Order: sequence, then C-alpha cells, then structure tokens
Amino acid sequence: MFVKKSCSANSLLNIQIQMCYSIADRLICIRVHSLWGISMNLQKKETLLIVDDSKFQRAIIKEMLGEHFRLEEATSGEECLMILEKSSHLIDLVLLDLVMPGIDGFEVLRRRQTMDAFKDIPVIVLTSSNSIEFQTEAFELGADEFIIKPVDARIALSRVNNTLGVKRRLQSSLDEQNVWKVKSQIDEMTSLFNKMTIKNLISETLTNAPSALHALMVIDIDNFKSVNDIYGHTVGDHIICVIAGVISSQFRNTDFVGRIGGDEFVVLMPDIPAKEVAFEKAESLIQIILKKEGLSIPDNISISIGLAFSDSEDMTYASFFGKADQALYVSKKSGKGRYSLYGSDVEETVGTNEVLVWSGSRNVFSMLEYALNSSAAIVSISSQEEICSHLADDSHSVLAIFADVSDTTDSGKSMWDTVKDATPDHVCPVIAICKEGDLDQIQTAVSSEIIDDLLFSPLEVSVLKRRINANIHPDKNNEADA
Repeated sequence: MFVKKSCSANSLLNIQIQMCYSIADRLICIRVHSLWGISMNLQKKETLLIVDDSKFQRAIIKEMLGEHFRLEEATSGEECLMILEKSSHLIDLVLLDLVMPGIDGFEVLRRRQTMDAFKDIPVIVLTSSNSIEFQTEAFELGADEFIIKPVDARIALSRVNNTLGVKRRLQSSLDEQNVWKVKSQIDEMTSLFNKMTIKNLISETLTNAPSALHALMVIDIDNFKSVNDIYGHTVGDHIICVIAGVISSQFRNTDFVGRIGGDEFVVLMPDIPAKEVAFEKAESLIQIILKKEGLSIPDNISISIGLAFSDSEDMTYASFFGKADQALYVSKKSGKGRYSLYGSDVEETVGTNEVLVWSGSRNVFSMLEYALNSSAAIVSISSQEEICSHLADDSHSVLAIFADVSDTTDSGKSMWDTVKDATPDHVCPVIAICKEGDLDQIQTAVSSEIIDDLLFSPLEVSVLKRRINANIHPDKNNEADA
C-alpha cells in the first residue's frame, strides 16, 4: 500500500491510496484518489470581517456566528478598506452593512473592484430593505449574497456556509491542480464542472465501469426565463449560483456535478447500490428548493429533474444523456417542481391547464409566467381559430384568456370582436390588458361585454398575482383574505 498525502492552508487533507495485491498470480491495482471530503480537523476556523457602524448589530452577529468562525470588526467603510488593504490574506469573508455614514457599503463594493487583494474575498451584504432594486444594485457591484435585517441566526449561518462552500471547493481544486488546467475544466460562474468536463467524466465512467449501476440527473430551473426577463441578468446569475451551491452540497464526493449551459445542470451518481438512492436524492433536492429555507431566491423558482439509469447494452454519453433529457421534458410538461424517470408510466400524456394569451409583448408573457408560478401552461394565440381549437380540446382545460390591446391601433375593437365570436358561451374568464390612461381602450374593452377583469400596462407583478388568484385561483384568494 502506498499513501500520498498533501494539504495546504485552508484546505482539507487530500489522500491518494494505491493498493497492489496479487490474486491467482495476477497483479491487481486499485487506486482511490481525490478524497476531498476527508477532514482531519486540520482546517482552521475561517475569519469573517463584520462591517457595521452599529455596535448592537455587530454584537448580534458575533453571538450568532462566534462559535463557528473567527470574527474581526470594522465600524465603518473606511476601517474595512484599511483592514483589507493590510491584511486581506487573513480574511475569508466580509459581512458588509450597506447603510453607513461616510463610505457606505455600496462605495466599499465599488472600491473592491479595483483592489486586487479584495476582489477574491466573498461579500455578503446586510440590509434592512427587501427591495429587488436595492439588492440588484448590490449584486451588480459584485456582492455574493445578502441577509435581511433583523438577522435570523439559521439563515445567517446557512448563507455564510453556502458562500464559503463555493470558495472552499474552488480553493481545493486550485490546490490540487495547475491553475490554468482547473480553469479550463470549471464553470466560471458556479465553480462546478463545465459542459466538456462533465461529458468526459460521464463517458469515462461508463467505459471503465460498464456493469455498475449509474444514475444520471438532468436538472433545470423552473420559471427562470421569466425571472431573468423581469429582474435582469444580475438576479438571474445569482439564482443560478444559489441553485448550483445547493445541488453540489447534496451529493457524495464521488459524484460529479456540472453546469451544461444556462440554467441546466447534470449530476452523475456512479456505482450506486440501488435505484432508490437516486430517487430519494432527487426528491430531497426538489423539496429543498421548494421550501427555500435560507435561500435568497424568488418564491416561484423550483427545479425539475429528469432521471435515467445506465444500461449495459447502450453505454454512450449521448444515449444516456438523451434518456435523462427526455425524462426532464416529462417533468416540465407534468407541472414542474418534480422528477420523472425515463421509461416509467409517468411518461403517458397528462391533461394540462392552459392560459391563452393574445399579445405582441414579450414582457406580458414573462410577467404571466412569473405570476402563474407553473400552475398553467401559457399558450400564445392570435386568431379565432386558435381560441376555438384550444377550447374544444378535451385534453386541456383553458383557465382564462388574456387579451393585450395596449399596442393596438383601433383601441382593441377587432381583437374583442374576434374573442367574442370565439367564446359565445363565455366558458372561461376573459381579462383585458389596456394601456394605462387610454380611455378609448378601456371604454372599448368594457363595452365588448365579455371581459371579466381589467389590467393596465405596464403590468405589476403584485397586482397581476392578486387578479390571477381572483379570476383563476379563487380558493387562493379566499385563503389570502382569511
């Protein structure tokens, strides 16, 4: 047996074991490598710098985190920058209050961009504002995470650990291999394996262990496009990083986790003892994202998973991925926020709820997708024939028709005539979207005598959700009133 070990500051013990033994005059070599998860308590406590002008707030945070980390304090933005200029190598993470006299948190983030010693230190901002605009500005300036005041101990510890976890994993990789080689294998945004690397790892696993049971998951973030359209790419990138951190934290050290593009991830669980292991892991992952405890992501974000198991008769990456991807498609079509197994009975066609939308605005579709939160499929329509076809299809249930007349030249008259002819029995609610302040559009919509509700463009998410609950999900509206 040969044992090779190496470790560096702030990294876990890395052990390589090679065992050679002879069975029936044949030399058998078994190599176990990169056991990153073996911890011998050699890792020192990480150091957090708390930057807050309130002595009371600093005391609260020290009480919450003092057991788990070494803590340093700065009472102002100026003191924070001085500490980092002189001793950045001693700081692992900064907890930064945004609102302070003098140099505030936003200015600290701006100056961080020009300080080489500060750039690679993660920053969690502290704020009493839950405003998306406030948080977006912080993210655009490079903040890694945020915590809302008053600070909850569990959420604070969770977000600090999640943020440091990304740094730990990347640091471990950098210690293990040449910096440039690692960068070519790692997705820069999430610190997971990139598409090419995960593809090669899966192919090698299938070739080297063809008879073992391997599970492959293809994971997609639900409703991501609508959130990205509404709040912008900065918030979208933040969601991807949070989801990536959750996924990577839930799997074994022997599993491979990668991002293959956009909001899609792949996980390979090689050589599992039983299929139930993958079933339980998939369900657990879905529930963590649905509950969102300690996660700074919008309420309508969930994940869908496609799951497939290896087949010794067809062991190529393309076929394996294709099966898991087909199962993901079933999860998406079946309501999202769930997992599906390739080849299972779940793949039978299931009835879906639909909302028909007549609009030329991409923003209207994004807002509706966000507000509906996967409760119905959004279908674009632009003619009487399309409306009639969907209403007559027994495999679907049309919950409502949204007609956007805000950009029409005739105040929406032709659109209302078409919708009226297509729905003589008024079988579902019809909601008008008019340009705010356009009295001609409003009067034309009301005089059509077919609308059940009226919305104004530009749409607001909170208003849209309330109207959807009132017209499409009245049970939810009653719960809110109660």
